[in-house]
Amino acid sequence: MVAFALRVGVALSGDFTVHPDEIMQYLEPAHRLVFGNGVTYWEYFYGARQWFVPGLVAGILALLNSLGLGEPQWYISAVKIVFCGISLAIPVGMYFFMRWHFSEMSARTGLLAGAFWYELVGFAHKPMTEFLSTALVMVLLALCIGPKPSQSWTVWAVALIGVLGSAMRFQYAPMIGVVMAVFILRTRKKIQFLLISITSLLLIGIFDGLTWNRGPFHSYLTNFQYNISDEVHIGLENPSWQYLWLILIASAGFSMLVVGYAALMKGLRRYGFLLGLMIVLLAFHSISIHKEYRFIFAIIPLWLMISADFCAHITLRVQLNQLEKQYLILQRFGMIVFFTISFLGILNYLPSQNLLHRPYITHVNFIRNQISTFTAYRYLSQAPDVKGVWAADTEYSASPGYYYLHRKIPFYDARAINLIGSSGNLTSSVSHIVVVHSPDITIEGYTLDKQFGNVIILKRQNDQIPINTWTEYNPIITKLHVDTGEIVKSFDPNAPDAPGNFGIEIVEIMSENTTDESL
Repeated sequence: MVAFALRVGVALSGDFTVHPDEIMQYLEPAHRLVFGNGVTYWEYFYGARQWFVPGLVAGILALLNSLGLGEPQWYISAVKIVFCGISLAIPVGMYFFMRWHFSEMSARTGLLAGAFWYELVGFAHKPMTEFLSTALVMVLLALCIGPKPSQSWTVWAVALIGVLGSAMRFQYAPMIGVVMAVFILRTRKKIQFLLISITSLLLIGIFDGLTWNRGPFHSYLTNFQYNISDEVHIGLENPSWQYLWLILIASAGFSMLVVGYAALMKGLRRYGFLLGLMIVLLAFHSISIHKEYRFIFAIIPLWLMISADFCAHITLRVQLNQLEKQYLILQRFGMIVFFTISFLGILNYLPSQNLLHRPYITHVNFIRNQISTFTAYRYLSQAPDVKGVWAADTEYSASPGYYYLHRKIPFYDARAINLIGSSGNLTSSVSHIVVVHSPDITIEGYTLDKQFGNVIILKRQNDQIPINTWTEYNPIITKLHVDTGEIVKSFDPNAPDAPGNFGIEIVEIMSENTTDESL
């Protein structure tokens, strides 16, 4: 309960993004699926993503909407709380794995580590495939070395969880494959296990193809082919050692120190399995020239389990008089360091912590100095007379999107100024303007409505002017830092053509006494 309360506390303390994908690829598609309005990014235009996470979020939104809670002030918090609950599978999985692989004392120490490490707490509410797949991996680890590997329910559970974890984030498939290989060696129902796994994989491929009305595994193939294109990684190449450096920053060097010392003292016989999983995870992700720390999130509970077991092992050896009590002092010092680092981490006080999550495109501040843009859009979702919004200096991909704005109204980004110009006067296009980077800006016909930190909201002075509406509230973004359409067309000539003007069709208001006419 304490672990859950901590996670919910951080989740409800404010809003931040670990990466723009959080909105673009998971929350926004879910909102569009349930409420009809939402920005469609290139992955969902060309079918380069699977619907597991957006589908889960959409299910939560649909349920809340049916209960009369389909507003941002309700569903944003509710979705966060659900994912906080799911995230508890990580410390619980750590506990059962360590209980069966090491000892009860190690398991309890691991449970504490998983419950209170700042990254597992701070990112618990995030709907990212890396985090959800990590939760599945921890459950899979516990089942893999559990006491009943040949019971039918265990065989089914390991097969289904392993395939789902790999399908949700296929980059984790090699590591998950190692875990499932260990289970095959332990179970007597090898044929049944393989049949369930293969059948599950094929069903996922068929479902994915049906989702996009294309061939089996369409999103996986499209995503893979896109990401191996050289054009995608212009400016994103990172050195092979980057992940080691990021792990050091995230734990202030504590992870490397403890894991290295534990492996040296106890050897591969005790920690070889966990170390092997860490190596597989790092090696596979290091192949790609595009590296982000969130990609290797699953390494966190792995090194925590090694550290926790080594800590418990020292305590046991001292109690058995096999080690001097000085080791117990060292162990307690290590625990103090652990909780100190975790406390500083949740406050974003660790040295160079701002380098972990690509700070030029996101703002990971767990409970301090959170970005004000989300607060501004929360306000706009409830403020009176909001009939059209222009994010004057922000692109769609960096905005909170319709998931926070919610209303079925025109929503223009910085690149859509040509659409506002083509539809006539600015005041007939938007009632409110959001300015993030130029708080001293003045725009004729608009006055300051609200200010949240460095974000200001301007409101038009004459709110009686009718607003030019859209035929659909579904902007389509197929070009971010590169022309994704050209890249997709290079390996899939049958891909749909990107629409002009973001796919936006404006309904011009000719006058107060004429019927709206679609452009």
